[in-house]
Parts: sequence; structure tokens; C-alpha cells
Amino acid sequence: MNMDAIDILMNEHRHIERVMDVLERAVAHGRRGGEASPVLFERAAHFLLAFVDGSHDAKEDEVFQSLTARGLPPGAGVLAALSGQHALGRELAEELREVARAVTRGEKEAEELYTLAERYVRLHRGHTELEESRFFPLVRRLLPVDLMERVRARFARIEAAHGSLAEAADALELAFPLQAAPLRRVSGGRAHPPWGGRGAP
Repeated sequence: MNMDAIDILMNEHRHIERVMDVLERAVAHGRRGGEASPVLFERAAHFLLAFVDGSHDAKEDEVFQSLTARGLPPGAGVLAALSGQHALGRELAEELREVARAVTRGEKEAEELYTLAERYVRLHRGHTELEESRFFPLVRRLLPVDLMERVRARFARIEAAHGSLAEAADALELAFPLQAAPLRRVSGGRAHPPWGGRGAP
């Protein structure tokens, strides 16, 4: 089945949600006393900036522009709310990246990182709910099929510039598996952290 622009955005939401799950599991693991490496959070912040803000939100901005070109005011309720959430998401992702680096240097506590990650996850989930319950149905009512096809073509150019969001989510899941095993003790009492990841960003 040929996906339209809204199908593509909803499919990307499912991949972004996998990264939200990784963050939630890492936060829970860290708060239980496990080792949740700041490398995970820095990698996640890179995904949020490069693929959520840089690619997914850019695609949504194309939809916003198509709606305003057809007369929907940019300050109209749901459109203004979503634009504000995009800006806040970018700020939180940048802060998450900087705090992760500060935790790595020993300048900040991990709890600050966990709190930021939780704020981003809450924002994203609320944002997704608003889009899928109110905004996307509005788009399908207001934009004709031929215009939706032109928007979809612009999506392809954005994807080509940034790479595949789905593949980036796959890579993050592989580097930091969801099912974190208990800390494994080795000789000398040192623990191998299951959330240590497989390399820096």
C-alpha cells in the first residue's frame, strides 16, 4: 500500500516511541541502582536532534506550511501548540546532550539526566497524542490528495538529507538493548553495566 504523508509521519512516531522506551528503561534501571551510562543519553540526544528535530519535525513543518498556504492561520490553536512543542523538544534535547556530557565529566549527577529524559518522553508522548487525535485528521480534511502528494515528495528530500529515522532507531536499540540484564559480577567484585552500550556517539 502506498503511504501518504500522514501515514509516513505516524510510522515515524512508532520508531521514535521505541527510543522513548529505551530512555524510560534506562532511567528506571539507573534509579534502581544499576549503571545507566551517560553515553546512552548522549546517543539518544543525538537521535532526537538529528532525526526527530532535523528530519521528522522538518517534515511536519512542511505540512504546517501547506496548511497556512491554504489559509489556516499559523497561530491557530493546534498549529501553534505543536510548533511550540517542537521548539521545546529541541531545547530539551540540546540540554540532555550537554548534561550527559557533564555527567561523563563528573560535573553533574545522573539524577539530573534522568529528570531531563523523563521530561522529553512526557513531551513527546503528549505531542504524538495531540497530532494523531486532532492534527492529522484535520490535515486529511483540509489538504487535497494532489497537495498531499507534493508534501510527500518533499518528505523524500528531507529523508535523503538526514538518512533513515527507522534505521537510526534500530541502531540505538541494538547499542542499548531494552532488556537490561542484572549487573553481572566478576572477579574482584567489579560489575559489568548492562547499559554501558557499545561505543560513544
